[in-house]
Amino acid sequence: MKRNNMKQGLVWVLASLVFVACKEDTKMAPCESDFFYDGSPFRQGEVGTILPDYNSGEDIPGVFSASEGLVLKDNLTGEIDLAASAPGAYSIRKTMIGNTTCGNRIAMTYLSILPPPSVLNRADNGDGWGWAGEGFVDQEDKMEGLAAIKTKVNGAGNLLLLQHHLSEPLNTQVSKALGELHVWFYVSDPSQFDPMAEIGQFELTSSGGPDKNEFTWPIILNNMNINAGWNELVLKFKDASITGGDPDLAAINFFRLYMFTKGDSDSPVTIGLDDLRILAAE
Repeated sequence: MKRNNMKQGLVWVLASLVFVACKEDTKMAPCESDFFYDGSPFRQGEVGTILPDYNSGEDIPGVFSASEGLVLKDNLTGEIDLAASAPGAYSIRKTMIGNTTCGNRIAMTYLSILPPPSVLNRADNGDGWGWAGEGFVDQEDKMEGLAAIKTKVNGAGNLLLLQHHLSEPLNTQVSKALGELHVWFYVSDPSQFDPMAEIGQFELTSSGGPDKNEFTWPIILNNMNINAGWNELVLKFKDASITGGDPDLAAINFFRLYMFTKGDSDSPVTIGLDDLRILAAE
């Protein structure tokens, strides 16, 4: 009987030790590594590399991996090389190592990379520009770079026009669903135009001129909240009207803006453009 009691006691002690060991294991660092990349979507050209941020589990070591097209600069820290990566949507995994309670547990997050802006024209000089009215390059009143392109008229019902022929077709790197034309648009005196009527258009084409393979956006000052001075406009491709078929977004080569003053306009008026860029929507 004594021998059996000793065996039972030994079993109880061993079970207790195993229980305590399991209990101690549960006190180890948890296997949750909640990481993310703050600022997604990222636009190429604005940031070079990025490191992950953490809500928890930053100290848990792991190995990072990502879907094809995303370049990891360091697979132990999760640093991403945005410039070397391709635009797109990605999943990033962290496989935890070095903690016996984790096994190969995986944490995951997502991010998106947008292509860099495609520069339609910086409006820093008059190369490739034409106009109706008295066109000029304004090196003083500008929004970016060296100058802005402007034109002015004086009189009722006059046409103001600024147009640009690109020396080489521009591959915008965007789709119709996500593409946007960003422009700085200057109007010296909006009261010289009918605020409720369609007084002109913005146009973007791949045909080398107007009215074919063209996106158009109507100019209605009240709808666009145009004020005197510089106005930042975002014209979405998906909202554009189409003339003569969709433009080839890999070969944009012509831009035009035109406006008509009111029939009773009695003061000089100037319009202008600066920093024309095409971006993918965030």
